[in-house]
Amino acid sequence: MNFKQVEAFRAVMMTRSMTAAAGLLHTSQPNVSRWIGLLEQTLGFALFERVGTRLLPTPEAEAFHADVERAFIGLESLADSARSIRRRGTGVLRIGAVGSITQCVLPEAIRMFRRDVSDIPVVVNTGGSEVVAKWMATGFCDIGFCSIQTDIPTLRFERINTTHGVGIVARTHRLARKRALRPADFAEESFISLPAGSFNRAAIDRHFPDDARILSIETPYATTICTMVSEGLGVSIVSPVVSRAMRLAGLREIPFAGKVPFHSYAVTSAQFPVNAMARQFGDCVRGVFRALDARGK
Repeated sequence: MNFKQVEAFRAVMMTRSMTAAAGLLHTSQPNVSRWIGLLEQTLGFALFERVGTRLLPTPEAEAFHADVERAFIGLESLADSARSIRRRGTGVLRIGAVGSITQCVLPEAIRMFRRDVSDIPVVVNTGGSEVVAKWMATGFCDIGFCSIQTDIPTLRFERINTTHGVGIVARTHRLARKRALRPADFAEESFISLPAGSFNRAAIDRHFPDDARILSIETPYATTICTMVSEGLGVSIVSPVVSRAMRLAGLREIPFAGKVPFHSYAVTSAQFPVNAMARQFGDCVRGVFRALDARGK
């Protein structure tokens, strides 16, 4: 007994005709007759009798058909399950990301994702790059986004964006008229900074060896820095991803002469397969980064 024989039997039971069953299965009537004959040999009993021009199932065929239908319902259920997995993944999309990406990239990325996948729950976890890496290494998240690489050997880091720091000042600030800012322009200015000891803070500070800035406020989030600068509390240097995403009316973004690279990475684990929904969401995040880059041109 094979699937073609059983499928032919089911089609004949539905249509009560070898010819109609052949049309349903996109094959020839002799093929259907042959498959039914082989199935009868395997089962050891007749399945159909001809009464004039009519094809009638035997009582044995009716009993066998009940089990066949239950089996096909199971197959259709499997097909529905596969369609659901293709559409919705495993049920929940778990994302880990650093603060700047959570606040400035993920909202638009989720909006893009929702155009195709509207009903899957999305859980966003926010932490530093090392925390995101640990989440990925333990399988706590399906995909991660961070700003620095760690040395966990099971993780894969794909750089998805690199941009260079820009100066930000309030639109009413004296520096707002400048077309570019040099380190010397920040002398005696209240500077709002990332935390001491952080990777990006060090990348900024190396441009001020003879530091004449007034380090007035320190905060871990670039979004907070942008808001404070727009309120006239100081000046700063941040990733343009943040300043462009926030679109604060009181904020002026000015190119900075020093090179301060800001990298963004998509993180996956070699130990945990990346599901389809995570891959799709990663494409959405890349799309948002491209749009933010284009906004500065």
